[in-house]
Amino acid sequence: MSDTLVTLLALLVLVGPAIGGLVAWFVPARLAGVIGAATIVIASVAATALAVPGLVDAPVVALGGLVVVDALGGLIVVVVASVGLVAALGTPAYLDHARADGDLDARDAARLWALMAWFIGGLLAVPLLDNLGLIWVAIEATTVVSALLVGITRTPAAIEAAWKYLILGSVGVGFALLGTLLAYASSVGVLGETSDALAWTRLLAVAPSLDPALIRLAFVFALVGYGTKAGFAPFHTWLPDAHSQAPSPVSATLSGATLAVALYALARFTQVTTMTLGAGLPSGLLVTLGLLSLAVAVPFIVAQGDLKRLLAYSSIEHLGICALALGFGGPLALSGLALHLVAHGLTKASLFLSAGGLVESGRSRRIARLGGAFVGNPADGRAFVGGALLLSGLPPSAMFVSEIAIIFGGFQRGWGFAAGLAAILLAAAAAGMLFHVARVAFGDPRRPPIPRGRRARHLVAVGAPLALTALFGLWVPGPLSAALGRVAQVLGGTGG
Repeated sequence: MSDTLVTLLALLVLVGPAIGGLVAWFVPARLAGVIGAATIVIASVAATALAVPGLVDAPVVALGGLVVVDALGGLIVVVVASVGLVAALGTPAYLDHARADGDLDARDAARLWALMAWFIGGLLAVPLLDNLGLIWVAIEATTVVSALLVGITRTPAAIEAAWKYLILGSVGVGFALLGTLLAYASSVGVLGETSDALAWTRLLAVAPSLDPALIRLAFVFALVGYGTKAGFAPFHTWLPDAHSQAPSPVSATLSGATLAVALYALARFTQVTTMTLGAGLPSGLLVTLGLLSLAVAVPFIVAQGDLKRLLAYSSIEHLGICALALGFGGPLALSGLALHLVAHGLTKASLFLSAGGLVESGRSRRIARLGGAFVGNPADGRAFVGGALLLSGLPPSAMFVSEIAIIFGGFQRGWGFAAGLAAILLAAAAAGMLFHVARVAFGDPRRPPIPRGRRARHLVAVGAPLALTALFGLWVPGPLSAALGRVAQVLGGTGG
């Protein structure tokens, strides 16, 4: 790939969504939909084109080193791009019913497309940037934009959820800023006051020479800050409210992409900390938060009565298993983590879109009122049930493979007690999820659902991700398997 093409692709990702969203904000709703969707597609395709070489070969460098995409960054780009495309496909169906029901007007629809373009563009920028400071700026920008998306319907519950998300998210990212400043203070002592003192590639190169005390504090602050964005317990309280009140495409992006991006930022700090201090501190804290997240999520999954909050607590569970994998380390657990991020992003994006369809047709988020989904809303009902089974880790789900790899990887690395406890908690969460799946599929609805026609693109949005998740549970193509191995090498500090 030529340097000119790489530069053009990088500019399309970093600048294109800002311009496309600005145009979509001021044009009529129908044109805004075209511009917003085109912006998301172009940025996602351009980012993927940058990511693939980093996944299969050497890191891609652009814009004088501002953009560096290695295997880990490439994986997150692919996850965000995939979820963004799914959300863009599902947005027109959501808007049809939101406008028909009076939840949004034409101007709101245009603004939703503009905000979605900015949101997904900001998420795509994070894994491209070779600078922990700019990564922080991009994540903070997505916090503000996504808070506006959560409250776009302007109902009292949505506004409350948006404010809660904005306040807790900003406080959390504030802690991450302190961690970033401490990392800078440590690097300046080694590199001097250079423009790349926060470049993660430079930090990794000089990590053994960094001040251990400053890096220790930096990691703790980053863990709290980005752990809040990732939804780790006990910093998770914003997540159920935001996911339950946001429009379905927004919930899909929040769960499938935002949480993965926050984990990516934390992973970069973990790499630097491990190479400076050793694995003891970061592994211990990550395993502790991972188990705590699983333990907090399970009872709320089992006793949940709200469909979208059920999926929100499931996100806390799955990010908990990701934290465990990052803490366990080792090729097996880290390869499982890479596969889990892909499978969770695809499945959760589909599930939030299908759950939104069930909520629209059933006129309620209460699970008890949504029984008989196969009859009342067969397309979304089948997608939801199939997706929930895959999310529970039942074969042939790719999450069955990834969770087994993470648990076995924990045993291999000497975390036997933590891995065994995690397996028990995962089984309990799966049992709770299956109970609710049975209620949705076979229960009797409290009132007859409203028939909802579905656009072909909505059916693709809810069906294609589930098909891929099931396929990857049966067979991982050679190039993807090699890419997952490269991601594990990067996370383990043995490759780039």
